[in-house]
Amino acid sequence: MNLPDEIKTGLACNSVSKPDSILGRAVCLSVHPGRMILFPFVKWFDKRYRGKSAFAHLLFAFDLLLIGALIGIGISLAFLSLAPQTTFEDNLALEATVAPREIVAGASSTLVIEYRNDTGEELRNAQLTLTYPDHFLLEEQDALDLGTIPVGAVGSFHVKGVMFGDVGGEQTFTSTLRFTHGTDKDVAARKTATHTFSPASSTLELALTLPEKLIAYQPIEGIITYANKGEIDFPTIAIEPEWPEGFTLVRSTPAFINNVFEVPGIAAGETGSMTFVGSLGDTGDQVTFVFHPSFTFGEDRYRQETLTHTAPVVPPQLKIEHGITKSSAEPGSEILFTVRYENIGENDLTNVVLGIESDSPFFSKDVYEITSATSPELASVSPGASGEISIPVRLRSSILQSETTDYDGLDLVSRCTATYTLGDGTGQRISSKGSSLTTPITTPVMLESFGRYATATGDQLGRGSLPPTVGEKTTYWVFWHVGGTINELTNVVIEGTVGDNVTFTGRQSTSQNNGVEFDPETGIISWELASLEPTLSPTSKVVGVAFELAITPDITMIEEIPTLLSDIHLTATDSRTGAFVSASGSEVTTNLPNDLMASDKARVEE
Repeated sequence: MNLPDEIKTGLACNSVSKPDSILGRAVCLSVHPGRMILFPFVKWFDKRYRGKSAFAHLLFAFDLLLIGALIGIGISLAFLSLAPQTTFEDNLALEATVAPREIVAGASSTLVIEYRNDTGEELRNAQLTLTYPDHFLLEEQDALDLGTIPVGAVGSFHVKGVMFGDVGGEQTFTSTLRFTHGTDKDVAARKTATHTFSPASSTLELALTLPEKLIAYQPIEGIITYANKGEIDFPTIAIEPEWPEGFTLVRSTPAFINNVFEVPGIAAGETGSMTFVGSLGDTGDQVTFVFHPSFTFGEDRYRQETLTHTAPVVPPQLKIEHGITKSSAEPGSEILFTVRYENIGENDLTNVVLGIESDSPFFSKDVYEITSATSPELASVSPGASGEISIPVRLRSSILQSETTDYDGLDLVSRCTATYTLGDGTGQRISSKGSSLTTPITTPVMLESFGRYATATGDQLGRGSLPPTVGEKTTYWVFWHVGGTINELTNVVIEGTVGDNVTFTGRQSTSQNNGVEFDPETGIISWELASLEPTLSPTSKVVGVAFELAITPDITMIEEIPTLLSDIHLTATDSRTGAFVSASGSEVTTNLPNDLMASDKARVEE
């Protein structure tokens, strides 16, 4: 069938004849929607009723009516099953209000619970019970025994107390009314309702006092004042700060523990204060301090109104920066810091003091400052003036394990400091700091070198006569230990030269790699390591070697204290900084004052 014929068939469709093609059915449905809807009913009538009874149309209409009625009944039952069921208690109202309308955490408020008996029955033996929020302070309440509540009666119950909840949080009360009712016998029943309120403000108030003028990189002191504006004594108070970016806390009273300040509770109407000292870094043109106060009950905290304080920050009038000429810092050596300064403000600066500071344990506690006494140009620095000074600092040669918690890859983080009097007529003394400079530290090396005839516990190591005797061989053990290193070392070589009439016996013990080697022609004994891991950490292994030397004194050595090993030194390369490192060890002789067996037996006898 072509396209025009399919369209014509669709236009001519009726309840009996319908098109076969999809296009024809679409045309039929769009032109005769009612006919298409009746198709199923027409088919049903033709199959079940037509020609089977003289009253086929009447029976068909009656069956349709019954089916419709059954469907209607089913829908009604479904609606009835889904509709909420009304119980006896639903006709008993329990509602609550609070006065004052705005609840203040830490202040007294009165909860009014109103009841209304619309049940149509008298309520007997009515008892009201209440469940309060955590840490609710009950002050007063009406009698809980309400007796008999007549039909239609309206009454109220009053509770006065203090809520210590979160400002903006929820405080939930639960009221339960138990009673009996019934005409023939007493039926026990109860009505429960919950009442939720939200404190909008607090009687705990904070205020922050800062210096009138905040200057970047300058230490500042802040005072937080807290006040109890209510009539109830407060429990412990916790204050959690959000420090501005670039701010570093130095100290505080009370102590800052687990990111909070805890202060004791304060009585009604009283105030208290706490202080903190910190330094500003690169904070931009303003800083915002945020403090979250809370009422504290053991592990529970209820946050009160947040204090937000924003203050402008002006850059320091004296711009300072510093540098060093070396690429790494070598323990035990002197570093020359160069501090450059410039007055970028509009006022003269007087009595300028420039300095260098660092928290590194390699930095001694000495004060490294330059004043106008040694640099007269610092007596007064006018606007736009600039210059530079040099500050020499000698680093410590080594540190102890107890002086650091980082045991490898340490850096020297230094800062330049400036203190000056602002020439704006206020006489204000300003302290500021420049940005930090990080310099890698070349590892220190400690080389222990000592001799033993016996162990510290008295076990004999050496052999032969004591004191040494002419023509007789006496053996001693020499120990080399390497420690105190903070970087990996490579190409490690430890050498020493044996004394007159001293030889290497070949006996030895080593912690790693091969043992020592001895060159009889040069008299040099050496120990070589391809690499050596940092040794400062308490968990690092002992790195060392021990070997036996023998001496046979001749007649020329009578009454002398012979040298067993001299010119002991270590050389290596610091793999982190690339620097050459070296260390010297103590000369080893037969004089062993701390040896239980060899003490006072050092001089050669005939």
